[in-house]
Amino acid sequence: MVRLYIADMDAAFVRTIRKVIARSHAVEVVGEASNGAKALSDIQRLQPDVVLTDIPLPELDGIALLRETRRMRRAPSVIVCTRFYPAVCLDMCFRFGAAYFLCKPIDPERLPELVTACAGSRTVQPPAEDVPSDPGGANVQALLAEMGISARLNGSAYLVKAVLWARENELLLRNLSHGLYLELATRMGTTVSRVERSVRSAITVAYERGSLRQRFPQKPTNRQFIEFLLRETE
Repeated sequence: MVRLYIADMDAAFVRTIRKVIARSHAVEVVGEASNGAKALSDIQRLQPDVVLTDIPLPELDGIALLRETRRMRRAPSVIVCTRFYPAVCLDMCFRFGAAYFLCKPIDPERLPELVTACAGSRTVQPPAEDVPSDPGGANVQALLAEMGISARLNGSAYLVKAVLWARENELLLRNLSHGLYLELATRMGTTVSRVERSVRSAITVAYERGSLRQRFPQKPTNRQFIEFLLRETE
C-alpha cells in the first residue's frame, strides 16, 4: 500500500482526493495539512511514500517543502499540483527533485495510478519493451536503430510509444509535460521527469554517436525529434 500525504489549502480539493483514494486498493492517505511547516513536521514523523503538495502554503511554501523533504534520509517522492505557476516555478520544482508537476484542475480519478507509479519510480526501472508487433511501431524502431538508438535504451521504448500515441491523439503534443510525457509515465509505470531525461539521452546518443547529425544541423529538441519521427514513419 502506497502511503500518501497531502499538503494543500483547498479543503474542497483535499476532500475530493480523499474520496477518490478511499476507493483505491493501492493508495492510502496518511495525513494532510494546509500549512507547510506542519506538513514538513508530519512528513518527517509519518514518512509517507508520496507527498502531493500545492505551491501556495503558509509558513513554508510547496517549493520549500519539496527542498526540505529531499534532505530527509528517507525522502518521499513529491508531486507538485498547483493552479498558477511561472516557468521559473516549474524549473525549480524539477531542480529540487519533484517527480511530477500537475496543473490544476486535474482528473482526480487518475491520481491513484499516478501516485503508485511515482512511488515505484525510486526502485522500479521503466520496462525495456520489445519491438511492438504492429507495423507502425516496428517502423519507428527500425528508424531509431538506423540512427543509432538501440532498442535496449529506455528512451527507445518511450519514443516508439510516443509516436504511436501521438499519432492516435495529436492533442498529446500540445504540452509534452502534461500531455505526452504524462501519458507515457502513467501507462509505462514511471515518472514524467524520467521519460523526458530518457528521451533526451537517446537523442544525444543519436546526435553524438549516430547519424542524426546528418539530418539536423543542431541537436533537436525532444519535440522536434518526435515530430520528425512522426513525419518519417507516416
